[in-house]
Order: sequence, then structure tokens, then C-alpha cells
Amino acid sequence: MTPGSKEIGRRLRAAREAPPHWSRSEMARRLRAAADPDERVRLPHVASLVDQIKQWEAGKWAPSARYRELYVRATARTWDELFGAETDAQTSPNFGDAHPLSLLVSPPSAEAESSRPLAVEGVEALLSRLYRLDDEFGGNELCHVIEGHVTAAFRLFNDTALKLRTQRRLLTAVAGLTQMAGWLSIDATRHGDASRYLSATVYAAHETDDLGLASHAMGYMSLHAFYRDRPQRARALAEAALSLARAEATPRTRAALHNRAARAHARLGDVNTAREQLDLAATEHARDDPHDEPQWTAYVSEVEIVAQRGACLLDLALQELLSPAEAVAALTNALHLAETTTPDHARDIAHYKTRLATAHLLQDEPEQAARVAGEAYDLASRIGSARIDERFDELVSRMQPYDVPEVQALVDRVTIG
Repeated sequence: MTPGSKEIGRRLRAAREAPPHWSRSEMARRLRAAADPDERVRLPHVASLVDQIKQWEAGKWAPSARYRELYVRATARTWDELFGAETDAQTSPNFGDAHPLSLLVSPPSAEAESSRPLAVEGVEALLSRLYRLDDEFGGNELCHVIEGHVTAAFRLFNDTALKLRTQRRLLTAVAGLTQMAGWLSIDATRHGDASRYLSATVYAAHETDDLGLASHAMGYMSLHAFYRDRPQRARALAEAALSLARAEATPRTRAALHNRAARAHARLGDVNTAREQLDLAATEHARDDPHDEPQWTAYVSEVEIVAQRGACLLDLALQELLSPAEAVAALTNALHLAETTTPDHARDIAHYKTRLATAHLLQDEPEQAARVAGEAYDLASRIGSARIDERFDELVSRMQPYDVPEVQALVDRVTIG
């Protein structure tokens, strides 16, 4: 008799916990290592795969044939030991074996591509869905989802039957789509993809004479350089983007660019200029009219303004250029705003908690740091953001030397998975 998903989950957990006692994170790494090199690049990152392992072990559904074969290779157990006879046993829903995002953002269909106006509208509708999903799920899996859409959208330009007006509308939508793909690639730490997508955005924005979008995409380039620890390049890109934005950009766009410049100046230890740029960002945000803003600036909210201030102050505190108490206050404010106004933005809240825990550590409050870090870990484990995972790993490394029960309990919890 073929075992059901509950029994399969029990077997998978038993195989993982058998000597040498792998954590879920280690199990995820071994599943990825068991894949062929060509297949490995299509698998989700470890953090996302850990979430799937939890679902499988809980018996919510069983892994598909693709993952069953990886389990057999990774655990050195037979198919029958893990899954019984080779028949379906409530296998995972058909969403690409990685995440239910494909159910929410389905790949472009042949029928949709056969109708040009619908295809253009489809790109625009896709962008709206992506903006809603981004903060809930993170970039790891959305990157995989968006790739096919970008290719399909660009393919439409090869059709000479497109009218000029429709072509410009499509190009504007594609520019928004590639900018989103660039940001998702930053979040997933897929640096080569981020550079290509954002370069394409700047080109498409110039083709449609949208200097506001071009400057905004350059702001993302600045952020990309910042996360790759190239603060001087980040500063130069932010300044170039601000120069372009003076010709044509909305208040929220300029606010975002001032924040990009502030992050770069803070990383470079320029306290006064960083504060000036943060104040300019707040001033621009206060001038905005939501009715005149494009959808790609919707994230520039009061939460974003306060959070970026906290991030800059934390960076300066890490360099011992100001008191960490100032960073704690700003980050606590940002976290309160986020949890009360956008509680579904799990990735942002996880990021803010990670920053706040770091600030508490700088204030020599390891117990408080451990408490907040534990909350961040709970959130981060439910989403797929390699960028957030990197920041959390940095925090754990800072905490490890502290011989405090709360800290050691958190480190053990994270290590065990």
C-alpha cells in the first residue's frame, strides 16, 4: 500500500534526524548538492527549500518525483524506504515544486500572446501583482517567475503589426517589469541578472522619454552597488540619478534617490552629508501627491523614510561615529510603523528586526538583541530573500562571542535549523 503524505513526512523527518542528525538547513543544502549542475541553478535557495521541507515533514503534501529522487541520492536510502511504491501519494501541488507563487503569477499563455492588446494589459497586470507579492514572499522565487514574462514581453517587439502607440505602452510596461526583475534579483543576490535587468530598464525608459523611471532605475543600481560593498560607486550612481531626476521626477522618486545617496554617504562615514540627504528625502516625501505617482514608487512610504534613516544611523553606529541609542530609537520607530500599517510586509519587518537586534548588540544589550533576532528568524524562515538571510547571518556572527544564555540559545536554534 502506498503511504500517504503524513507517513511520507514521518519517514523524511526520520531520515533527516537519523545520525549524523541533519538540520533542515543542512538537508536543504544536501538536496541541492544532490542535483545535477544544470538542475541546481533552477532549485530554490536554501531558505525557501527549508520552508518546503517543513511542509513535507508536516504531511501537508509529499514531494514531487523531482524532489523524491534528490532525497534518495542525498540520504542513500531507497525509494521504497522513503516513499513506498512508485505511485502518486498526494504529491505537491503543481507549482513548480518550489513555492505557490506560480499559482498566483502564472506563466504567459499562448492564448494571451495571440492578442496584442491583452498581452500589453497582461504585463501591466503582472506588475501590479508582483508589487503586492514582493514583500510577502521575497525575491528568491519571484525571480524564477518573472524571467519568462520578461522574455515573452520583449518577444512582442518582433511583431511589426504593433502600432506605435501600443508599442510605446508596451515598452513602458516592460521597463517597469525589468526594473522589478532587477530589484528581485538584488533581493535574491543574483548580481549578474540585476545588472542586466536594470541596464535594460534605463535603456527602455530613455526610449520612452521617461527620465523619472530612468533615474529611479539608476537608484536601484546604486543600491545594488551598496549591497555589493562598493559604497563609492553607490554614491556616484545616486548622485548621477539625482542629477537626472532634477529634469523630470516625482517627489517620491527624488525621496528614494536621496535615501540611496544617504546610504552610500553613511557607509563612507560622512555623517553630516548622510543626515542632509535623509532630511531631503523626508522633505520630498512630504510633498508627494499619490495621484501623480507611478506604481513603482508605492514603496516610498513613511515607513520607508523612517526605516532608511534607521539603516543609515545603524551603519554610522557600527563605525562608532554616533551613539547606537540613536539607531535603536529610529529602528524601533520604523518597526512600530511597519507592524501597525503594513503587517503583511514580512520581509521588511524581518529586515528591520535584524537591524534593531544589531543596534541592541551595539548598546551592549545581548538579551534584548537575542529576543528581537529570534523574532526576525521566525519571519525570515517563512520567506525567500537571500539578502535578508545574509544580513541575519552577519548578525548571528556578531552574537556568537557573547556568553549569554539567551544568545547561545538563539545561536543553537539557528544552527540546528
